[in-house]
Amino acid sequence: MSGFAAIIRFDGQPADGAAIRRMTEVMRFRGSDGLFHHVNAGVALGHCALYTTPGAAEAPQPLFSADDLLAIVMDGWLANAEELQTALADRKARVRGLSDAELILHAYAEWGDDCASRLEGEYAIVIHDARRNRVFCLRDHLGMRPLNWHWDGRRLLIASDVAGVLAADDFERKFNTGRMAENLASECYVPDDTAWSGVHRLPLATAMVVEASGPRTWRYWTLPLDLSIRYKNEQDYFEHYREILMDSVRRASRSPVPIACEVSGGHDSSAIFALSRRLHESGRLLAPDSFGFTLAGVPGSVSDEIAFARDVGAFLGVPIHEAERSVGDIAWFERNVVADRDMPDFPNAQSMAAEAALVRAKGCKVLLDGEGGDEFAGGSGFFIHEMLREGQFATLAHELKFMRAEYGIGYVGKRVFRFGLRPFAPLWFDAALRELRRNRRPWGEHLGKGPHWVAEPVLAELAERREAARQRDDIWKIRNPSKRRLWRELCDPVYDGFRDTAARLIARFGLEMRTPMYSKRYFEFISALPETVLLRDGYGKYIHLQALQSDLPRSVLDRRSKAEFSFTFERQIESVRHVFEREIPAEAPEEVNLEGLARLWQHYLSTKEGIWELWRIYGWYRLRALKG
Repeated sequence: MSGFAAIIRFDGQPADGAAIRRMTEVMRFRGSDGLFHHVNAGVALGHCALYTTPGAAEAPQPLFSADDLLAIVMDGWLANAEELQTALADRKARVRGLSDAELILHAYAEWGDDCASRLEGEYAIVIHDARRNRVFCLRDHLGMRPLNWHWDGRRLLIASDVAGVLAADDFERKFNTGRMAENLASECYVPDDTAWSGVHRLPLATAMVVEASGPRTWRYWTLPLDLSIRYKNEQDYFEHYREILMDSVRRASRSPVPIACEVSGGHDSSAIFALSRRLHESGRLLAPDSFGFTLAGVPGSVSDEIAFARDVGAFLGVPIHEAERSVGDIAWFERNVVADRDMPDFPNAQSMAAEAALVRAKGCKVLLDGEGGDEFAGGSGFFIHEMLREGQFATLAHELKFMRAEYGIGYVGKRVFRFGLRPFAPLWFDAALRELRRNRRPWGEHLGKGPHWVAEPVLAELAERREAARQRDDIWKIRNPSKRRLWRELCDPVYDGFRDTAARLIARFGLEMRTPMYSKRYFEFISALPETVLLRDGYGKYIHLQALQSDLPRSVLDRRSKAEFSFTFERQIESVRHVFEREIPAEAPEEVNLEGLARLWQHYLSTKEGIWELWRIYGWYRLRALKG
């Protein structure tokens, strides 16, 4: 991924050229193709370049309009570049090249703030408009690229990473105690918070305009609740699904050099690679070629998927390049906490470092992954409600048999009530339940008996943030439970923040990650489908597996296991045992309940449960030690 930084003053003072260089320097890992700057009067712009799309190298950023009154820096790529070129040509716009940045700049010139609804892809964008003395910022629909900012009433700072904003180094740095409490507790309620007071992140599908009067933000897109796709013939669902996914892969393949595809051997990443090969065979791939890459797990463990990945390569008649799964030294994570001024990357994601090096060695800059399949196409328990509503009682009985065989009759009863009967209740009933549950802690005595590892005063602060989030929340009012589930999952501040972390990590590996199953088109299509084509015979992704019958080997299509990489956490947590057993107890931070932490640690030692919570406690403790 590329990176960007901006300083825009609204008080007539000159922008600090040294500051913009500091801001890009701390993000140098994002700019393997160079760091570029522009400083003029009250505006300073910087770009950390990684050229991954056609025309990008010929239009280096910061990029200016022909009259020099508009300037853009961005990270990302457009999925609808072809349509945008056509629309701009129809309006007689004089587009000089093919770069995405220039297309976006022309789109803003033609449609102003409404250009947000005309763009698709993965991007974070900053446009300085000297004509109107304003800044326009935009983050993509599903939040795949980060944008962080700080406003002091006179000057705006923007950067891809929190560290970039802080590197301006001329405003007070102090921790945001509320977000730090969330980090410690593994909870998250505020979508635009960071660990630093005054440094904000732009949430997904959000636009921001900053003028002398200050910033103004709005959500420019939300899940279309009235969109519904219903076919009489089930095969039509499969054909439409394959068409949508194929098109999402094609659009994500825009690259002047071959693209890489992660091939874990699971249903989703294998499908992305298979469709990229189909596109290449038919001459429709928007890159010279596509290569498959995989990681070897621990032989004989649940992390070992290599046989499935090899089956995919054999089925498609192409090699799958194999790399060993790496487990980084703990010092790597600690250095990055200091450099990023943020919570550490996750060990399971860091383990792909060797694969990333192999991808770069093969000349690729873009890596396509299969994230999103489980989350979006996996279906949910709301298939029960749908079948009850539509009178599909025989089909429902068939599905409940699978559930009973796996979990027992008591589990079935609870699911029928929660996911089948309760969604029939009127809105006032849901409102009453929300009120009854308003004081319920999300963890309680989770992960062992005894007090929570977070001290009571901090828990009280978290309760206030939780209640404020509850008051803001209107997703619960969506009456279609399947659409409500999808929108809530996408907007969850925890996972929205994880996407920022993932983008930073892959940038550190010198690559750009693209995620076809997180495309706007794919997400909207899935949201319009009935649950009955997502979940069948007790397993999700029914439509996905049926649509790809001719593209994947039988071993992958029939696979029902999932790999997991908790061993990467366990190795890192073992290496920081002293933090939990000696350092934190010796310091006794006021935010921590030492008895609760000791119980959590002992519970982990005996069960190996709580790896995510312990890793975030470790990250909180190391981040807390930073002094600005």
